Amino acid sequence: MKSTARQQPRISLAQLSQALLASVALIALPACSTVSAKMKPQLVTKEGIRSAKLLDAIVATPLATLDLFAKSSAQLLTKASHLEAKGQPIDAAGCYLKAAADARNLLASGTEIPNSEAEAALVQVHNQALARFAEIWSTDPRRQLPSPHRFECDGQTFEIALSPDSDFEADFFDRAVAADSIKGKGVVQKEREGYGAPLVAIREQRPERAEEMKFYPLKGLNMAVTLVMKEIRSVGSGDDERTVVWLSILDPQKHETIQLGKRRVTLAANFSAPMELLLTGRNEALWGLEGFFEADKRIDNSGIFLVEPYDPKRIPVILTHGLISVPIIWRDLVPELISEPDISKRYQIMVFTYPSSYSIVESAHLFRTELADLRATYDPDGNDPLSTNMVAMGHSMGGVLTHMLVAEFGDNLWNEISDTPIDELPLTDEQKAKARELTYFPPDPAVRRVVYMSAPHRGAKMATSSLPGMISNLATLPVDILADTQALLEPDLVPHLKVDLSKKVTSVQSLRPDSPVSLALDESPYKKGVIYHSIIGDRGKGDTPNSSDGVVEYWSSHQDGAASELIVPTGHGSYTHPKAVADVKRILRVHAGLE
Repeated sequence: MKSTARQQPRISLAQLSQALLASVALIALPACSTVSAKMKPQLVTKEGIRSAKLLDAIVATPLATLDLFAKSSAQLLTKASHLEAKGQPIDAAGCYLKAAADARNLLASGTEIPNSEAEAALVQVHNQALARFAEIWSTDPRRQLPSPHRFECDGQTFEIALSPDSDFEADFFDRAVAADSIKGKGVVQKEREGYGAPLVAIREQRPERAEEMKFYPLKGLNMAVTLVMKEIRSVGSGDDERTVVWLSILDPQKHETIQLGKRRVTLAANFSAPMELLLTGRNEALWGLEGFFEADKRIDNSGIFLVEPYDPKRIPVILTHGLISVPIIWRDLVPELISEPDISKRYQIMVFTYPSSYSIVESAHLFRTELADLRATYDPDGNDPLSTNMVAMGHSMGGVLTHMLVAEFGDNLWNEISDTPIDELPLTDEQKAKARELTYFPPDPAVRRVVYMSAPHRGAKMATSSLPGMISNLATLPVDILADTQALLEPDLVPHLKVDLSKKVTSVQSLRPDSPVSLALDESPYKKGVIYHSIIGDRGKGDTPNSSDGVVEYWSSHQDGAASELIVPTGHGSYTHPKAVADVKRILRVHAGLE
């Protein structure tokens, strides 16, 4: 992922407008929506106070323990809110912590009827108070200092400590945002009600972390975690008397329940909030167009990206978007998958993104290079599922790139370009090596199963029209990418070629049914043992095998020998349909031996 000079000036506004209209017509973007998220921390406090008042209204016996708690917690949360307004966040944090600790002690005692309305309100008081404490504490400069860390409220001293069973060190994340404070739209809502404070924990990209964070988005790691109080104990005496609270930062993908007193309870989680925070302000259509028309700019932010810390034990699922598209298309599928306990415990999600105007062979080469770099970084010994057992999924052109990971091309791709062996061409050694790199490559040894969604394996007729040609001419490719084809235009070399490389070669030309990639892919067998599935849209017409999703015809998306083929009543965005999402979950369960 290197920076390169621009080959041509920025396209004009008029050109971009024309291209925008043409592009939308070309690919029929299924969900051109903008993800937005606003953070309103005051809502967390208000919800805690509301729950405390609700608890007070529910309790039938005045002066009972629960009645007294309801009144005191409402007062504590109100006091904390006022302290924040006065610019005293640390004092406010102490009161939030006290309210959460008092609620936790009542919950652990088991005096309330499980699953009762009163218990639900008590849990909410605890969760909201603890979440607001976490937000304040995550930005407190004292957090970087050695322990002990103490807070005061109403004459009571609290000391916080990290529980040994925490999934993360206390200083791993740079800040935390209460999931309930995020009011977003554009992402499916997948939450799990239960005990604990659902947070979005953020580890930022920083210069000193460049190597560590090179496989994470520009906004860093945005991850769903749940903060819980594992134990509360009074220690010391006299002036040194204090209440020690052991906190644990848990990954809700790995934990579905937690011990609370003498029983196990469901661990709360919000699986959508990280996606909302990460993608806020992003418009799917405009972001995708930028990736196509400004490939020289997008290449710096291309590659494989993790949505959670790498796990050497779980199976990687790598998602690849299509033409004039970006990873935002997976904003609903990712929460859908990670919110399923049996799936999230066995799989980890990754995404591959690339400048979608690149020719397919260039994007495929980038994909292979990124996989090799990822393995060299996290699995140099080649023993993890990353090197032995992967699942790859791709939409549209991303499906073609996924197919290229598991196809035995042999000489097929080069033979569609030239009848002359590379070694016999009048090229420099460097140029010959580059030609081999792009056209001769083995299938990926680790990918065992693939899922295609609206994939044009044999090309798309739409790519042969004049409209895609106009769009393709506006794409700005990096100098080194253009140089790869320019080397094949020397007068002595042209007679050896079976294809016309005199014009700019982008992904659009690569998707023609008569392109070398489409023809070679159709001729190439699958590697031995790989299992593949297809999800195909028919626009609800029920006319398969004569169907089309509006962009790709069934004859191109169908694959003989598929373990399963699902037809969904959608256009080109087949991955968005509930039946498609359910089928992806089914396929992953089958792969993991759960079905």
